[in-house]
Order: sequence, then C-alpha cells, then structure tokens
Amino acid sequence: MSYTLPSRRRYKLAAREQQATLLPFVRYLPSRDYPHYWQMPAASENYDIACAYGRECAAHLLQWLKDNPEYVGSGLLSRVARDIDFGDRSQRGHWMGFFNYLEHMLWLGARRVKVYRHLDSQHQLHDAQILRTWLEARHPRRRH
Repeated sequence: MSYTLPSRRRYKLAAREQQATLLPFVRYLPSRDYPHYWQMPAASENYDIACAYGRECAAHLLQWLKDNPEYVGSGLLSRVARDIDFGDRSQRGHWMGFFNYLEHMLWLGARRVKVYRHLDSQHQLHDAQILRTWLEARHPRRRH
C-alpha cells in the first residue's frame, strides 16, 4: 500500500478554527462537536511509509505554528496527543514519525537559545500575566 502525502501549504487564515481543521490529520467526526486532532489513513503494512506520513504531518503542524505565532502555546499539540490512540499498534509508525520529527525540530530550535534563560523569562511573563489578571479583577475599569 502506498500513501499519498498531504499537499504542502501555508496556514494563514482569519479564524483559528478554520486553520486547525486544514491540517491533514484534523477532522470533524459525527460523534463529536469539536475536531478530532489525530485522523490518519488506514495503517500501512510498511512501517517506514507510515513514519514518513507522520513526519509530513509534523511538518504541517510546524508550518501552522510558524504561520500563526499568536497561537503558539494555546494547546494544539496537547489536543493532538489527547486524540492519539497509543494502544493501536497498527498506527505506531504514524505517531513515531510525527513525534520523532517534532523532537528533531525542538532540538534545532533549542540550539539557538539559552534554554534555561528563556524558561526564566517565560516564568516571569506568566507571573506578570497572573498579577495583571488579579489587579484587573481588583480594580475593574470604569466606563464613562
């Protein structure tokens, strides 16, 4: 069995919901009122082909994040992981290729920053956002 790899594309559109469902592995299912974030073709007899398909899907996710930086950190990867059935061994090549490619790209990105210094800045940003939320709740803006 041979797979047809998804067409490569850009993902910059007006609504985030439209963008995510354009990913080749995201589909609406009749049984859910929100997208399923891990819909793969039928399992291949060829593990290497399944891994290649998973890598291609990871590249689509990375391009989506690159095109939509304002949504980085909004949980898209966690929704993907939530919907993967890791117990389905026939789909192992898909998710192995997917995560192995993401791991490689994480390494490439991490090489370019001082990881712990960046993490400290993210902690500071998060703390500032919590403080801002608390202050805004304590002193609501008055409309004139």
